[in-house]
Amino acid sequence: MFTYHQVVQLHDTDSYGIIFFANQLKFCHNAFEAFLAQVGHPLKPTRPTSGPMLVIVHVQSDYRAPVHLGDRLTIDVGIAVLGTTSLTVRYSLRNQDGVVVGAVTSVHVTIDAQSNAKMPLPAALRTALTPHLG
Repeated sequence: MFTYHQVVQLHDTDSYGIIFFANQLKFCHNAFEAFLAQVGHPLKPTRPTSGPMLVIVHVQSDYRAPVHLGDRLTIDVGIAVLGTTSLTVRYSLRNQDGVVVGAVTSVHVTIDAQSNAKMPLPAALRTALTPHLG
């Protein structure tokens, strides 16, 4: 399990504690980017000219409790499934009081950057992700 921290900013939520739906996904994407860097597979700053690339093909996002300005969120990142060409990532978002405020699941598929065809997960990435499975 990888843990990431995010402080909720004014532009992330409103005075009622209702987070703009895309911001929960943004928080999780920030966590995923940090997770990949931590396991030795940082995202490249531009689309690679060849080789594998992870793309998101499905996302499910659940909102469980209000999120307020200044909340300190802890985002736990884990790999739920490692398939042949894909991986499923689960996120749990908790506030500073330990209240689960959201949950996200994202499915990523490995494609060839030139042809856009699905391809197997690279062996090195699979090896790096396996300890986070479960």
